[in-house]
Amino acid sequence: MTHNCSREHDRELERHTINGDVDVYDSLRDLYVGRLVNIHTQGLMLMGDLALDEDRIYTLDLHLPEPVNGQLVIQLGADCLWTREADLTGKHWVGFSIIDASPQSIESIRALVQLLGEAY
Repeated sequence: MTHNCSREHDRELERHTINGDVDVYDSLRDLYVGRLVNIHTQGLMLMGDLALDEDRIYTLDLHLPEPVNGQLVIQLGADCLWTREADLTGKHWVGFSIIDASPQSIESIRALVQLLGEAY
């Protein structure tokens, strides 16, 4: 029996709801794309007004409400895995896999989870 190890591993990672305002921008287009909902060191989910393109690589800047690990912005390369309409108000859920992050950015994600996160 074969297993999709990547998908199984994704499901095993503990996701952390962020209890704070972390705005997310597409840094290449200098465009607000949404608010961070949850994160772990390999992925994140946000809610925004834009329907982003699945299977597209984005350079994301997470703007933090206060310095975390000496940073006010966490920069990430992320692959948009899926998008879903959230409700009738035009909001969209968007899920990303983190594909490029510096060691400092990974440490900042961990520190952000410690500061504003809640496991679920």
